[in-house]
Amino acid sequence: MSEAVMAVWGDAAPEADAEFSEWYHREHVPQRVGFPGWRSGRRYKKIGRGKHRYLALYEADSLAAFDDPVYRHSLDNPTEWTKRMMPHFRNFIRSVCRVRFVSGEVAGSVLATIRYAPPDGQAEPIARWISGLALHDLREREGITRVAFWQSDLDRSLVGTTEQKIRKGADGKAPFTAVIEGTDESFVRAALEESGIEAGLAEREARDVTIGVYRLMFALGG
Repeated sequence: MSEAVMAVWGDAAPEADAEFSEWYHREHVPQRVGFPGWRSGRRYKKIGRGKHRYLALYEADSLAAFDDPVYRHSLDNPTEWTKRMMPHFRNFIRSVCRVRFVSGEVAGSVLATIRYAPPDGQAEPIARWISGLALHDLREREGITRVAFWQSDLDRSLVGTTEQKIRKGADGKAPFTAVIEGTDESFVRAALEESGIEAGLAEREARDVTIGVYRLMFALGG
């Protein structure tokens, strides 16, 4: 995994869901991966019910890739297809992140994300616990291909753009995200349970804890 990622969680309005998926793999991800410093793009669908049915994940050389003038121009000058799709986003979270910890080089076909916001004064203690005790040894479990921990750059994540203005409602936040990737849903869920992250975050009074397990739909680059 690279030094920086952008993760986008969200839903599509039911009437636009089919076109939404076509737009993602025919135009949106290929466009993004073609920008300077962008390495890859992947799209996932949630296993089970609930909000944030889709996850798009992009890897970049560094956070500077998200400041590149070519990318910034695209955000303020969306294509006609993008203009048509943006109003159909629901529950949108766009998180530009620094990769603080990663173990493993192989992207799994199933991925779990654990998003949370730390209480005041506890950002670093919780981050050290997750990167260390919670995640560090999971990479050795059967079927686990990679584990990672991301910290969002909120200024880059929430920057105002023309695309943002077209979407309905304010964008959500994902200050910190833990990630577990593997070859099968059963392996990922077993590792998630062993990590103790959900209970540990509750004990540490983290807010907005949201866990989702996703299956890969397609990938480009890499």
